[in-house]
Amino acid sequence: LKDFVPDSDSEVVRRIKAAGLVLVGKSNAPENGWSITTEPKLYGTTKNPWKQGITPGGSSGGAAAAIASRMVPIAEASDGAGSIRVPASCCGIVGLKPSRGRVSLAPYGDYWYGGAYFLCCSRTVRDTAAYLD
Repeated sequence: LKDFVPDSDSEVVRRIKAAGLVLVGKSNAPENGWSITTEPKLYGTTKNPWKQGITPGGSSGGAAAAIASRMVPIAEASDGAGSIRVPASCCGIVGLKPSRGRVSLAPYGDYWYGGAYFLCCSRTVRDTAAYLD
């Protein structure tokens, strides 16, 4: 998916833009989100900004590292088996896995038969609550 650019926005992206947030790019992630670390062949290992040699977690490790290093205050993240919560704990930021159906997947169907959830990682609970609202 190196050069992939969607031809339309999801409902979440539409709402993000409507709220006035600025989308700045993509962060590093393991191939297909299938790892609890972020070490893809395409872009290489993501470093934990707090301590070299410690993983930033995965699969949203690139997002978590970007937040912990203060590159961005908040980043979209997904969680099927800990991929929001693990990077948040590894990088000392906030990660919340929402309840099933809480965040719209429109116009797309279900992911992993209801096993994948989407929200964000952020620096504060307040930012995560604002994103959820």
